Amino acid sequence: MSESTPAASSPLANTTADDPAEKDSKPKATSNGAKSNKPGAPTAAAASGTKANDGKVTKKMVKEAEQELFQLLLKKKQADRNLIEAETSIYDFETSYFESSGHEGNVVHGFEGYLNTSRSERRHMHFTDADRIFSQSSATFKKAQEAKIAASLLDSDSDESEIGTAGDPSRLIVVSNRLPVTLAQNGNEWSFKLSSGGLVSALSGLKREMSFTWVGWPGKDFGESDRQKINSLLKENSCGAVYLDDETAELYYNGFANSILWPLFHYHPGEMIFEDVAWDAYQRANQAFAESLLDQVQDGDLVWIQDYHLMLLPRMLRKLLDERGLHSVKIGWFLHTPFPSSELYRILPVRREILEGVLAADLLGFHTYDYARHFLSSCTRILGLPSAPNSVECEGRVVHVGTFPIGIDPEKFAEALKTPEVQGRLQEFEQKFKGTRVVVGVDRLDYIKGVPQKFLAFEHFLTQHPEHVGQVVLVQVAVPSRGDVEEYKQLISNVNELVGRINGRFGTVEYTPIHFLHKSVTFTELVSLYAVSDVCLITSTRDGMNLVSYEYVASQQQRHGVLVLSEFAGAAQSLNGSLIINSWNIEEVADAMYQALSMSAEQRAANFNMLYKYVTKYTAAYWGVSFISELKRVSQAADELAQLPQLTAQVACDKFSAVAGRTRLLLLDYDGTLSATRTIPEFARPSPQILRMLRRLSEQPGTLVYVVSGRTRAHMERWFEGLDLGLVAEHGLFYRHPQAAQERMAQSPAMGGDEPKRKLDGWYCLVEHTDPQWRDTVLPLFQHYAERTPGSFIEEKEIDITWHYRNTDPEFGLWQANELKINLERVLSHLPLTIVDGNKTVEVRPSSVDKAYAFRAIMGDLRDLDLGFVMGIGDGRGDENAFTYLNSEFKRLPALITCTVGRKSTHAKYYLPNVDSVLSILSKLADSN
Repeated sequence: MSESTPAASSPLANTTADDPAEKDSKPKATSNGAKSNKPGAPTAAAASGTKANDGKVTKKMVKEAEQELFQLLLKKKQADRNLIEAETSIYDFETSYFESSGHEGNVVHGFEGYLNTSRSERRHMHFTDADRIFSQSSATFKKAQEAKIAASLLDSDSDESEIGTAGDPSRLIVVSNRLPVTLAQNGNEWSFKLSSGGLVSALSGLKREMSFTWVGWPGKDFGESDRQKINSLLKENSCGAVYLDDETAELYYNGFANSILWPLFHYHPGEMIFEDVAWDAYQRANQAFAESLLDQVQDGDLVWIQDYHLMLLPRMLRKLLDERGLHSVKIGWFLHTPFPSSELYRILPVRREILEGVLAADLLGFHTYDYARHFLSSCTRILGLPSAPNSVECEGRVVHVGTFPIGIDPEKFAEALKTPEVQGRLQEFEQKFKGTRVVVGVDRLDYIKGVPQKFLAFEHFLTQHPEHVGQVVLVQVAVPSRGDVEEYKQLISNVNELVGRINGRFGTVEYTPIHFLHKSVTFTELVSLYAVSDVCLITSTRDGMNLVSYEYVASQQQRHGVLVLSEFAGAAQSLNGSLIINSWNIEEVADAMYQALSMSAEQRAANFNMLYKYVTKYTAAYWGVSFISELKRVSQAADELAQLPQLTAQVACDKFSAVAGRTRLLLLDYDGTLSATRTIPEFARPSPQILRMLRRLSEQPGTLVYVVSGRTRAHMERWFEGLDLGLVAEHGLFYRHPQAAQERMAQSPAMGGDEPKRKLDGWYCLVEHTDPQWRDTVLPLFQHYAERTPGSFIEEKEIDITWHYRNTDPEFGLWQANELKINLERVLSHLPLTIVDGNKTVEVRPSSVDKAYAFRAIMGDLRDLDLGFVMGIGDGRGDENAFTYLNSEFKRLPALITCTVGRKSTHAKYYLPNVDSVLSILSKLADSN
């Protein structure tokens, strides 16, 4: 039977009630100006219960309600975060305890009552606070929702209903590879109908909450005359087209996105075939999207980019926006697939370009924290970027990373169950399967969906439980997918062979174990199959979310069927109440089927209630609104950072030149400011270009230049030998004045600060007395961690000691650093020492001295000088105290510049993006007249 046609392998193949071609069809629109239903537009009936201002809803009322709604969603989001943090803490505690104790059931005193509960019960305990927030605010929430629905019915030309217009700062543009429409030509006129799909369904739910424009590829290339008509038609329906030539579209979509990124992200790297021509097409397509968006985006807009097809778009779009001066556009990106572990992702030849592409966005969204964690790990391990559990720092920006599980529109299924078409079809199915239990599976026929594993498990189930032969059937809908690709042809052949073998082994004239439909089915057929089944079996080997599980729950209000769900589907982390299985373990899947079919009605109802509560609460609309609300929130924080001006050469030179005849003082950090950070001191030597620039700068009349570093005096003297510079070593423990300042101090006895210090070989040491015994305590501890952390090493200086871990495994190095700091705090708590958490370093030094203290000492020595210009530039956390001191000490000085490197939260008055920009401005100062 291996060559049999899939449709013929099931008696259901000839019982389809509806034409598959009509699946999710919508009223058509034409290009001659005829009115059409816009995608997702609410009907009048949907808002029939709305009451506001005697039936009239004004823009002001809608805005107030909308703001109230977003505040509630933010509170809900915070409650969800608290839940995640609590569960993470529980998991970390359980894992660390069980691993250390070697037991699986024992728990420590004080946690017994809590840990002995099931994980679903713990989750329910943490949901209480989140539910309370929304239940107490349900009236306000409903009021806000009603006002928004009513607003969408207002005449767009009304003076009081300008919602989603060009001037609205919260205008939303959704960008996906494909527009949610299918275009058709009839003579000279064009029409379209709404396409189906998971993203279409999800964003249709969002459409009922807020207006947006959808931008994407229309499906094929068109001539210029047709483009004008299509653009007009799409614009009427809140859509915009990005046109790609057929070759680019094919190579970009099938050649790279679906042949490289799709298999890699779903843990099938063996299916990858990397070709430069496909990568070039992927870049061209993303650039075409960026250029098309540039003509549509305005400052203040929100741009939400969807999925792996457009991972270069955030960076390309950001570059074009910056060139045009549109700095307030906020970009979000969401991945609808898994993201692989860093060890797998790193095999991608263009791994850096892909990561850097999405990191230009403000907010990155994933279905589960596992996917987000893998992404963050890749950023750390491959790009060397510092990351936190919910963010990553890139080029001076904080890119936020969040978890947003997608949902469905459960009302769509609830309403469908009431229709005569579904009820009639349901009765037919009930009659057909009378006396048997039904297990249903609905999947796209793809190698990630685990259809062969499902059939093998069903075969094992019938073998182990022969009493169920003739009593249980498996109905599998397998929607065709990429049948022209060789791997998929082989998959279809294998699946057909399994169906034939199992049906031949267990089937009779009256009984067919597997009903296999290799075709798309109508929505009516789908809902009816969901409703008639006793079990839904999902055996994905890797799946982003899998919304079939949600759809099944939404269709099971009467039967309370059991959901058997693969742990490799993203939905498994959300749907408590399902039976979670390892889809690769055939015996485990078979046992789960038996458990599901044997479950009592009371247990089925209890499990279903948990599932139904989640599915109906966390809908597609909630997913969309929560992402957009989070994008707005992080955008507000980014706007605050955006208010920090970038230091320009014009501003710096004007201030520098305006004080001719007065003393000019420059305090310049070295590592990360004048030079890129290097771990090994010998590799941190300044380049000849830097030395020439510093020489020219120090030779400017009346100019004193100090270079500040964490390196030793010996390194500083050797590096800057022959230059008349002030030097500050070991982060302020030692300093030396330039020769010009020393001469001025010798001429003026009044000069010289009050800070306690001692002179040592031409240097000042700001630590008068040090007890060397603390080094005997710290050094063995540092050596312990250096020996156990490959890539780390110890740098012993004259006074302080530093442990470097820049070259270690990023995650393990950070773990070891945190553990080292805890141990240091314990043994040094009684000593006047400070533990400094630096840039991939842990440093122990006297607690009384830092850069700010050193600057105060320098200013004390130079107090009789007529300072007219002061500039302080640095990049690290240790520079912030110095910025605070300079801003306070010279607050009345017009020519004061404090500047950090990288845009971040800072006490500095300016920022520069990188080391190159610092050197560029200093070179201009050095050459100014």
